[in-house]
Amino acid sequence: MTTTEIVRPEIRRPAQKRSRLRFEAILDGAERLLDTLPPSAISIHAIAAEVGISPPSIYHFFPEPQLVFSALAERYLKCFEEGVLTSVPDRVESWQELQTLQYRAGQKWFNAHPAARQVLLGGPAWSSDIRVQDLHSNFVTARRSIELLAQRFIVPEIPDLCDRIVELIVMNDAIWSLSIHRYGVITDEMEEQARRARIAYSRTFLPEYLPVRPDAEQPS
Repeated sequence: MTTTEIVRPEIRRPAQKRSRLRFEAILDGAERLLDTLPPSAISIHAIAAEVGISPPSIYHFFPEPQLVFSALAERYLKCFEEGVLTSVPDRVESWQELQTLQYRAGQKWFNAHPAARQVLLGGPAWSSDIRVQDLHSNFVTARRSIELLAQRFIVPEIPDLCDRIVELIVMNDAIWSLSIHRYGVITDEMEEQARRARIAYSRTFLPEYLPVRPDAEQPS
């Protein structure tokens, strides 16, 4: 007996500048639609009308509509990785405070980007491809979080610390996704529930107190 391997369509990524501009314009148009419409209401024809190009031009890059959302996920994850965890705020005295400030910056970012909320936080736009991208990005975010923690505090050797931080992110995202499902945004009340869960879980692998690094002390 032989089995037939199923070949899944993939995004056709352009090489020439003109094609890259059209590729990005398609994503921009889909993003504008996602600001006000659910993914289920967005078709290739709707994106074509929004951008002002023919549907076949979109199918050339995205053989399936879901691939448009996958490409948007790549864009949003890159923006989040580069724009949210950038530095340690001044005069942070505990890992609990640092963690809270970082996640509240994430809350602010998602609330300012409605399309990203739909694509990244478990809404109808999700697919297995987006899930894989999201999990990979969680590891990137976790490693960056550890770097920033070590910049400010003396961190002891903690086995599998990156894995624990990834688990923390997944747990947090579940609460944020529930908030978006209920209220359309990440409310301050639901973020507070997420904060309590994050701190409680972090205490299972982080010491309650981490000393501030001498070279990280801020001038008074």
